[in-house]
Amino acid sequence: MVLIPLVVGSPLAVANPDALALTVDLGSAKQKGDRFSDHDTSAALTLGYQLSTNWSLNLSYTDFGKAQMAPGLLIADGVAFDFFRDLETKSMGLAAQYLTDPILYGWSFGGRLGLMHVDSKMTAVVPEFMDGFLSIEKDSGTTPTAGVLAAYRLTEQIKLIISADYMKPEVQTASNAAEDIKTTRFAVGLKYQF
Repeated sequence: MVLIPLVVGSPLAVANPDALALTVDLGSAKQKGDRFSDHDTSAALTLGYQLSTNWSLNLSYTDFGKAQMAPGLLIADGVAFDFFRDLETKSMGLAAQYLTDPILYGWSFGGRLGLMHVDSKMTAVVPEFMDGFLSIEKDSGTTPTAGVLAAYRLTEQIKLIISADYMKPEVQTASNAAEDIKTTRFAVGLKYQF
């Protein structure tokens, strides 16, 4: 989020403020690891800069929500305790996007490619051990992302956006193990062109 004021205040944006756009969307993100698959509500905020009629550069912040991971057992002093884990994922991304002119009943179609810096937080809770023992592990990394989208102009400045995106960040899910988390996100949003 720190980069958004820098982009808005950049000489390129100041020289052509009509090229800026803001998109807000809401959807569902599915996160799938080696031993779990779960989905949650996901929200995103994207600041775009129109490079040409069809090309734009987009800076986005996305909250992918929480995924419940497979439960497990903790053995302490010969006693087994159930533990439960959640994976919470957020990201900041930069993508190049291509969107056609309207071609089918006013709809435009396109795709995007970019990089996401992904921050993951895994929380493990053992409710019946040491008054609810809690462990938190954090991980971060960068991964490629790809997506497709469709847009429909509602007014001169507002478009309806339907999108699907995919990424596969490597996340440390245990102290000595990492796994690829296949993340698919479907969303519907509104884009406001300044």
